[in-house]
Amino acid sequence: MRVVFVDNLLLEQKNGTYRFDLQPHLGLISLIAVTEAAGHQCVLYDPKLALARDELPLDKSLYLRMATDIIASAPDVVGLTTLGCNFICTVKVAFHLRRMAPEVPILLGGPHASILDREIVARWPQFDAVVRNESESTVVPVVEAAPGRDYAGVPGVTHRVRGEVVANPGAPLVLDLDTLPRPAYDRYPIDELDLPLLRVEAGRGCPFNCTFCSTASFFGRRYRLKSAERLCTELDYLHERYGIGRFALTHDLFTVSKAKVREFCDAVGDRGYTWTCSARMDCVDPELLERMSEAGCTSIYYGVETGSPRMQKIVEKRLDLALFFPTLEVTHRVGMSATASFITGYPEEEQADQDQTLDLIGSCFYECSESLTIQLHLLTPEPGTRLIHEFGDVLEYDGHVSDFNFPTLEPDDGSIMESNPDVFMNHHYYRARLPRRQHVLVTSVYHVLYRLGFPVLRHLLNHYDRSLSRLAREMVEWAERRGDDGPYDASFLCRFMNGTWGPGHYLTSLVRYMLAASDLRADEDGGSAEGSPERRLRPSYVLSSSAALLRGVHDSPAILSTIVASGPPFTVEIPAAVGSRRRDYLLVLDRHERKAVRNFELDRSTADFLERFRRSSALGIEDDEEARTFVAELVRLGALRELAGSEAVARPVAAAVADGE
Repeated sequence: MRVVFVDNLLLEQKNGTYRFDLQPHLGLISLIAVTEAAGHQCVLYDPKLALARDELPLDKSLYLRMATDIIASAPDVVGLTTLGCNFICTVKVAFHLRRMAPEVPILLGGPHASILDREIVARWPQFDAVVRNESESTVVPVVEAAPGRDYAGVPGVTHRVRGEVVANPGAPLVLDLDTLPRPAYDRYPIDELDLPLLRVEAGRGCPFNCTFCSTASFFGRRYRLKSAERLCTELDYLHERYGIGRFALTHDLFTVSKAKVREFCDAVGDRGYTWTCSARMDCVDPELLERMSEAGCTSIYYGVETGSPRMQKIVEKRLDLALFFPTLEVTHRVGMSATASFITGYPEEEQADQDQTLDLIGSCFYECSESLTIQLHLLTPEPGTRLIHEFGDVLEYDGHVSDFNFPTLEPDDGSIMESNPDVFMNHHYYRARLPRRQHVLVTSVYHVLYRLGFPVLRHLLNHYDRSLSRLAREMVEWAERRGDDGPYDASFLCRFMNGTWGPGHYLTSLVRYMLAASDLRADEDGGSAEGSPERRLRPSYVLSSSAALLRGVHDSPAILSTIVASGPPFTVEIPAAVGSRRRDYLLVLDRHERKAVRNFELDRSTADFLERFRRSSALGIEDDEEARTFVAELVRLGALRELAGSEAVARPVAAAVADGE
């Protein structure tokens, strides 16, 4: 039989735009390897690839277009996987599949479906069956049973029998992961994409009991790690086949067994590979970190979750926060970068708890190297967690899309999610002790503030007693006084700076300057924050997405140089002469030196000339030889680009940063 496995459409929001993480789905390519070993033909369909290639539109036609593409693969069976954040997409695509090809069985798997199997099978008839949890031992019998739609006796399957939902007993966990075949990486266009690194499954299972996390509900609490020999065999294959030597080892808690990690380090150390992993701070020590670095580990992701000792106990993370800075210091000292991840929005969280989290984050800007990445996420309700068990009856919906949540594309998407909170809880929120608007504002603005960079963040926080929580509270209070309901994006931060410090203060200019530079760097990564500042102009040129025009800002390059040059305790004063004079600047991303931004100070007449490119006015340069020469030089620098006549006029949100709104 021909089985089409369909990946999630996972959209990551970063700097106000959607990005696609183009990596093979490790679960699906493992199932493909097992299914093909049994003699069946498999196809892997990744809608992220189609979006990245402009083969799919991200609009209301998406679901139908995806279903059309899947049917074009001529499947005998379709196997979908899903997460809670994008389940609306899975439901709608399956609806169209059922309508277009009613004879084709549709199977559903993945964490969200595994936990909510009964609800899904009962509510959405387009799914013939849900295949629960790890499916390597069940995928072949369920595929072979699919044409007759008779799943009786197949372990781990939830299906309908004469209108009643039946959940067959579950299949046992795969205790020895070394027994699984090598995942079918060849079903993904790795060569075509020229991927710089590959994800590799290192293990499964989590023995901990965090109240907000659903990992153990899917993979179980039995901690399992592939042997060092097996892992190295996979890395060697991928290196030989694709020439890749950088790997991300996927396991939420790679270092739970320090002995097994040391075995892996001993085995991989002389191969010249580099790799990353995730760990708890209480599951590493200086000796292990040094050994990991010597063996090629370049970065570790630490889930910290909260800076409040009270909340650490309540959410049962139970991390000793005294380990925080020493662990980060050792990680940096042995040559590795780190990511520290935090969450706010817990239903039991009080103001003091959020303040402690924000101030721990804020202290990182002073105490830690800029090799540290600090994330702050808005809590997402997850199925199968203790939080859902305790607070699932107080879920509320406001349509806010955060982090990985899928946007609403069809008119009824929102109403479907709102009316099914027990299934679409990821798009809801817990009624909490702190106001919802505060949680949304704090997490949204944090992503904007982070774009300013550590030196500027330090300098800004110096004006708020070095307290990120004080800055956040002042933003919340300012928004409440103004009745400002967002969105809490870059334009909000500019409004706050204007309203608090005034347009004549150098801090306001510095924030505008850094956000504009951040927009240009974001465009270099494949998309700019909140749109790119491109405008259609007559007859043929626009300010490119690699350039930004800033009018009437202070001498931000000089201010930035002064701030960056300062060392601890980071209490630099900006000279009055530097912090007073206003200027016009053209910022241009240097394509030859990645992420470097060149600054050109402009006189008034030159700035006015460039303003016409940004404001969609007629150029009037056809008979002006000097202007034509100047425009040609701007094109060479990448500040202007030639505009096709069919391009539409648009002035996206990012203009608010350049204009100082």
